[in-house]
Amino acid sequence: MSGPRSQRVIALDINSRAALEGLIRRTTAGAGLVRRARIVLLVADGLPLDQIAREVGVRPNVVRTWADRYRAGGLAALQDRLRPGRPRTFSP
Repeated sequence: MSGPRSQRVIALDINSRAALEGLIRRTTAGAGLVRRARIVLLVADGLPLDQIAREVGVRPNVVRTWADRYRAGGLAALQDRLRPGRPRTFSP
């Protein structure tokens, strides 16, 4: 049995849901971004956090983090943040 339903339910309008579903289907999107969009969609569907975590392959606290970030900043909050340090270089 799964745990109780999450109190972090996200209400998505039609445009937001379409944008997230389009992001999941995009072949050029990064794997992390697709995973985060999938988490948000599953939270919006009202699934328990532990079930979402098992489906996506992350820990429940990761699901909580991305649900909270999406609620605070929308689709833009799912993008990778800039990281400190020197950028990677690839030799030819």
